Amino acid sequence: MNDVDDILTPTSFWLKQKRRIALATVISTWGSSPRPVGGQMAIDENGEIIGSVSGGCIEGAVISEGIDSINDGKSRIKDYGISNDMAWEVGLACGGELKILIQPLKLEDKIVYSIVDSIKNRKVVKLRINCSTGFRKIENIIGNEISHYDKSKNEFIHIIDPKPRLFIVGAVHIAQALVSLADIADYEIILIDPRDHFAKENRFPNCKILNEWPDQALSRFHLDKSSHLVTLTHDPKIDDLALIYCMKKTFGYIGSLGSKKTHNKRCERLLEKGFNKGELSKIHAPIGLDIKAKTPAEIATSILAEIINYRRKSHDE
Repeated sequence: MNDVDDILTPTSFWLKQKRRIALATVISTWGSSPRPVGGQMAIDENGEIIGSVSGGCIEGAVISEGIDSINDGKSRIKDYGISNDMAWEVGLACGGELKILIQPLKLEDKIVYSIVDSIKNRKVVKLRINCSTGFRKIENIIGNEISHYDKSKNEFIHIIDPKPRLFIVGAVHIAQALVSLADIADYEIILIDPRDHFAKENRFPNCKILNEWPDQALSRFHLDKSSHLVTLTHDPKIDDLALIYCMKKTFGYIGSLGSKKTHNKRCERLLEKGFNKGELSKIHAPIGLDIKAKTPAEIATSILAEIINYRRKSHDE
């Protein structure tokens, strides 16, 4: 489950510049926490940072520890309490506790470069870290799917998932708002529409655009549970191609715009194509959470909210 920003890719650029770096990672939390387990911050020897481990309330102390770690070459675990007053300053209702692992990185850090390559190729990475020695090893045979700290072994298992990917079929007004919202939420966005007069860069500057039929466009990608599909055209010649292609594959959220009547007709067509009712139940339709949305921006908000809810529920289960 990808709940955190990719800090390691920009950190790898620092390493290539021969900057001495320490990496701080949230390995355990209690109570309110501005950052989830797995959240990271890179610190260089001059105190410059990438990322965050607390939203700002303990960053100064972690930076100081990071510089010490760079200088003495030793890993350390630090426990921090966030008071109610500090929590209020970063937008939380109450305080909590954070356990932070701080590690110095090697200038030629093979682990970091390997993880960055996996991020580029959308591969899950499972990293085992000995918190006593700082020894790290990529072990993708690890069965766990959630980052966690094992106190008895004093080790941290860090699961780094691919960035969630959103395929939007149909370059309509709702798509413009949805692209903007999904970009803020840090999705990789691919807009698909064979009608190149609709799907143009000046209308959709924050995503990859494919002016192809959906089945052809989707065949270019490795699809998995971190892939999500939204169809918005109302045109069966376009939307159905995407649904037919994705329904038989391992996939995340699938949602289609349209009224209940429109969706019933959609299901009739797909039944004729050989799909069963169980498979059709994967389609979220009418699309979006029921927030009485009317405008394109409101409908886009309801769609993204439903995708987020789907992802979080799947993760919790």
